[in-house]
Amino acid sequence: MKKIFLLTFLSCMAFNKAQSWSLTGNSATDPATNFIGTTDNKDLVFKTNNAERLRIGDGRMFFKTNTVDGDGIDIIDETQNRNSGTDVVWIKSVHPQANDVGLLSISTANWQYPIFSARENGKILMGVNAYNSSLASCSDCNSYRLFVKDGIKTEKIKVEFANVHGWADYVFSDSYKLLPLNEVKKFITLNKHLPEVPSAEEVVKNGVELKEMNVLLLKKIEELTLHLIDLNEKVEKQNEKIQQLEKNKL
Repeated sequence: MKKIFLLTFLSCMAFNKAQSWSLTGNSATDPATNFIGTTDNKDLVFKTNNAERLRIGDGRMFFKTNTVDGDGIDIIDETQNRNSGTDVVWIKSVHPQANDVGLLSISTANWQYPIFSARENGKILMGVNAYNSSLASCSDCNSYRLFVKDGIKTEKIKVEFANVHGWADYVFSDSYKLLPLNEVKKFITLNKHLPEVPSAEEVVKNGVELKEMNVLLLKKIEELTLHLIDLNEKVEKQNEKIQQLEKNKL
């Protein structure tokens, strides 16, 4: 009888040990059967100082921080010589999403207006509401990746060109047909803006693409330069004729 009791006791001890996690580490574990978590529909809660700090449930994680002496969440990477192309934090959407969903959004208490939002469709939004309703009237938004409400302040912007044809030097080509000034005058009188330059109404409706506008402004400056050169040549010829007439009078 004593032997049976001892064997039963040792079996219970072994079973209890197999069902518990050691605070100094575990070995010979099987992730399929050995894990920390729940097997029912209840959340898994982690606490410190008897206050909830982390909750895992329903496929989501919730962090609760309450400190005035330091950051709420720190991710510290101590890896030396990290391989090129790797990231300290990687957020991945496994399945392409037909709807506009976010991968990462940062907001204040007013969650409907995030400060920053990285979308699954590859767009970055700053200061735009969560449902992108302010972009509903944007006809060409699919051509752009970054949206910043209220403006951007920066020290440098560099715009790249695919080839030389994107710049306006073709104005100085011998084959370029410069619009005569009298036709420019007629156009301005009728339309109240320069040829090819969008009107104020068009700018309000469609906005301005800075790269294209800079090229267009350069083109107009080059055309104006050609007109000035032509005018200067005419003035010089007139001055020569005037000087010749004055000599003939003498």
